[in-house]
Amino acid sequence: MCREGIDLVTLKVALKHCAERLRQEADHLRQWSALASNANLAEVSGRIAQALDQVNNSEEAVSWCVHQLAALQVGGTTGGTGGVTITPI
Repeated sequence: MCREGIDLVTLKVALKHCAERLRQEADHLRQWSALASNANLAEVSGRIAQALDQVNNSEEAVSWCVHQLAALQVGGTTGGTGGVTITPI
């Protein structure tokens, strides 16, 4: 999903919602892993645990982006190498 002319706040909010969905999915994966383990499906449980690690890493990365966008929203930028200047609101 991409929009032209997206603003900083919209992007931050969208990523915040994405991070929340990833946290919910991580919780679901924990439950599925436990269920597979209880059903003596160790290999399946292990693969789910690997997927859980990846989802947790993704959530951390997206949360980092949210914090960076919040910092830009408060402090702004000087333009840098990207040619974009963000003026704090």
